[in-house]
Amino acid sequence: MKVRISQNSLRFRLKQPEVQLLSQQRYLAEVIEFGSEQNDQLRFILNISGDHTFNVAYESNTITISLAKLAVDEWLTTDQVGIDEKVNTLKGKTINVLVEKDFACLDGREEENEGTYPNPKSNC
Repeated sequence: MKVRISQNSLRFRLKQPEVQLLSQQRYLAEVIEFGSEQNDQLRFILNISGDHTFNVAYESNTITISLAKLAVDEWLTTDQVGIDEKVNTLKGKTINVLVEKDFACLDGREEENEGTYPNPKSNC
């Protein structure tokens, strides 16, 4: 899972095996280990909630994105590229969340493209 943070937005790009894992387990995690202790880690979790709302939470070095089940199910079963949602926090802020399928880079190395979705622009 690739994670991009910019201002008040989070963008997640998932390769095909990660999308399949999210579909099966309804949960996907990525961890950055700064040290050997659990407090030395930053975790990103995508999970599929049972309701129709999106949520963003931060607790104990973990950013958890709860995705609305109906939106995810449509994304998983169609050629839809991404899910884009604005989430209002309890502190009067808005966080933009984008979860999308990761396409192969046209000028990237093969190992970088392993598991990606075919790039629609490769047929130009």
